[in-house]
Order: sequence, then C-alpha cells, then structure tokens
Amino acid sequence: MLCAVPLFAVAKPEPESAEQRLQEAISHPEYMLKHWVDLPTSPDAQNKKVRRLSLREAILLALRYNPNIQSVELDRIVQRYQLRLAHNEFELQYALAGSGVVEQSRFSGVGNASNKTFVATPELNMKTKLGTQLGLNVNNNVSAYNSYTPMLTASITQPLLRGFGKAANEAGLLNAEDSERMNKVMLKQTVIDQVTQVISAYRSLILSGNNLDNQQRQLVEAKKTYSINEKKIDAGQLEPTANIQQSYQIESLSLMVEQANNEFHIAAQNLLQAIGLDPALRLAVPNDVSVDKVVVPELQQAITIALAHNSQYLAQQTAMRADQRAYDVARNQQRWQLDVGASVQTGLVNNVDGNAGLPGIYNGRNVTESASVTLTIPINDVSRRSQLINAKVTLEQDKLAMIALRRAIVTQVTNSVNSIQSQARRYRLAEKQVKLAAQSYELEKKKLQAGISTALDLNNTQNQLIQAQAGLIGAKIAWLNELSGLQQFLGTTLDEWHITLRYGS
Repeated sequence: MLCAVPLFAVAKPEPESAEQRLQEAISHPEYMLKHWVDLPTSPDAQNKKVRRLSLREAILLALRYNPNIQSVELDRIVQRYQLRLAHNEFELQYALAGSGVVEQSRFSGVGNASNKTFVATPELNMKTKLGTQLGLNVNNNVSAYNSYTPMLTASITQPLLRGFGKAANEAGLLNAEDSERMNKVMLKQTVIDQVTQVISAYRSLILSGNNLDNQQRQLVEAKKTYSINEKKIDAGQLEPTANIQQSYQIESLSLMVEQANNEFHIAAQNLLQAIGLDPALRLAVPNDVSVDKVVVPELQQAITIALAHNSQYLAQQTAMRADQRAYDVARNQQRWQLDVGASVQTGLVNNVDGNAGLPGIYNGRNVTESASVTLTIPINDVSRRSQLINAKVTLEQDKLAMIALRRAIVTQVTNSVNSIQSQARRYRLAEKQVKLAAQSYELEKKKLQAGISTALDLNNTQNQLIQAQAGLIGAKIAWLNELSGLQQFLGTTLDEWHITLRYGS
C-alpha cells in the first residue's frame, strides 16, 4: 500500500550542460570570467499525477536539486582558485608598466619649447621556495628627438637566516593544500548531512502515513462496533446508554485522525524541502520499510572508521598541522636577518655620451655591478617574541583539543552503538508482540464464532494488533535512523548508498 500526497510529478530531465559547465569551472576557475554555471532547479508542478518515489530516488533528486548541495558545489570553484593563488606565489610574475609625459614651456621674449617622454617598463619577478628573490626589468625611455635610452636591471636577493628555507616560505602553500583537502571533506560532509536529512524525512513520512492509516482503521472499526451496538439496542439486547462510551471513542479517534493527517502533510512538505522540490508536487511513498537483516556495528571497528573519516577530527588534524607550521615560521622570525644580494645594470637612463638605443645594453660600455650584504639584529623585539609565544600556546591548545575530541568521538560512537543495540532488541520484541497480537486476534475470532466473546472484545483485540503493527514499524524506523545517524557521524553514508561525488576531486 502507498501513502499518496499531493506533492510530486516527475519532471523531464535537465540538460547535462550545467554539470559540464560546473566541472569545467571547478577544473579551471578562470572559466567563470566569461561564463555562468546556471545549475538546474526543481521544475514547477505541471499536473496532479501521483508518482511513486523510492528512498534512493529521493536521494538522487536531492543530489541534483538540493540548494545546499548546489551551493557547496559552487564553492568548489572559489576554493580551487584559492589553491591556484597559493601556487602563484612561486610562479613567474610579469607586468608591463608605462607612462607618457608631454611638457610645453613658454619663455617671455624668447619663445617656447616642448618635451615628450615615454617610458615602457616590462618587469619579471620570481620567488623560490627557499626565499630567493629574482628580478628583471627593462626601462625603455623615449625622450625628445626620438632619443631611445633603454636600461636593463637584473637582481637577486637570498636570505640566509630569517626567511630562509622551505619551512619559512612554503607554509602558506601547504596550508592552502590542506585547506583544499578539507574542502573536499566538507563537501562530502555537507552532502552526507543533506542525504541523511532526506533519509530521515522520507522515513518520517512513512511513519506519519502509517500512523494516519492505523488511526483511520481504528476509527472504522469503532464505527462498526457502534453500528452493531445500535442494532442490539434496537433489539433490546443492550441498554440505551450502552453506546455512550463508544460514541466518546469515535470522537476521540476522529480527533486523532485529524492530528495524524496534519502531521502527515507536514512530513510530506518537510521531505520536499529536504530534497529541494516544488511544494506543489505530488508523490507517493511506501507505508512500510523492509529490513533484511538486523546488524549491529562492531564497536572498535566503528571507532577506527570515525577517527579516519569524521570531518571534525580531520579538521582538527588540519588545524594542528597549520599551527605547527605557524610555530616554525614564528621560530624562524626570531633569527637575525642576513641577506645577500647582487645586481647588474646596463645602459643609461639618458643619452649623455651618445650611447643610445639597444646597443647601450649589450655593448658593455655602461655596466654597473653591485653586491650587498644586509644584517639586521633584533634587540628587544617584543612583537616577534609575541608571535612565538602565541604560536606555542596555540599548538599546546591544539594538542589538548585533539585529545578531548578523540575522547568525545569514542564516547559518541560508543553511545550510538549501544543505542543501535537497544533499538535492535526493541525491534525483535516488537516482532514478537505482533505475532502474539495476531495469535490473540485469531483466537478472539474463534471465540466470537463459538459465542463466548463479543464484537467489542474482538474490536479491542484487533486494535491491539493494529497498535502492535504500528509499534513494529516505529521500532524498525528508529533502528534504521540510529544506524543512519552513526553512518553520518562516521562519514560512511555515501559508501552505504554507493554514491560517488562528482565534484569532490
């Protein structure tokens, strides 16, 4: 049996170009300079046809239309470009600067003069992971009377103490690479959270639909009993007041049906919102869930998985590595600054000896070579000491936080596994209760046929069976939700549902 709600109509599939554009933008963020991704949104309801929706279909629709998932997918574009910027620090930097000046001078009683100067300066700079700074620029000066006087300058600077080494220069890049790994983890966690929310909302709708169905069945049975009693009253077999209690029960059940109906529609809207669909769409879901085998996770295995995949624990590990690098940089900053440098300049800014044009750069007539050593000894540099103190304290706090978080994870996994075990026992007890209630109902029917029981007794026994069946479904869903919650915490939800992220790489 399916519980139908005025919610869902299957829409025509969106073109795949949006996914292709998103993949292109994540791979090459510069794609966004001239393009839009324009991810698809859920279509509006166009008809009232009710369509069945399985749990896996609900999850797949959420992966396509859920706005929170789409938002973190778009975030990947900016995140990938942040990594690109971090690598750019150690790439060749080039620029072209230019200026033009026109001067007009007037001299009283003498005349006037004009002077034009144009300068174009291409520059090349590069920084290595050892801290080496390389520079090259050409000052192309064109002044009045077409006098072209270029000048080439090449320089190199190498720190030997403060600022030397990969640890002092690569921290930003390594932090960016760690951030990129965490961005993938957080994308996965966001998808897991949304998928878990869809799963919970889907099962809540099943439970609400089942509850509504049970309340309606009990109301129908109560009305049947009322009708039977009325006939007996008319026949003089019961007192005229014998149906007052039954009337009260009918009114109570009618109120419960109304409440269950409202909860059912609220659950349906919650599911649509979790998926990201139009609230006016129509769908149908089963009124029961199937459980092939009751499985309780092994505690130590679950703890091991949590410590390897839990997003909070991975984030803390990443923060600790970043703070370790910050400590290394702060310790490097306590050193003396000792830099060596060299530069070569060839050519002249202006033509004073007739040596103009490109030959002035390479003919060796105007060459200036220099070498330098710079030593700076910090004395009572409080700000630099503060950096080291802060870095040490932060690192110590990280270690304490890591221990506390590890213990919290172990505690939460232990509690979750214990809850799953408890829910599994409750499920097995609910199964036994349904069997006993069914046997009691069959026995009551035989007693009624033998004339040693009443229709009211049979009705009460049937209601007990209905309530036991409802309790069994509730126990199954409670057990499944506990299991889904553990999978969410362990970070294994997508693996359980065989889902591979498209944009996690």
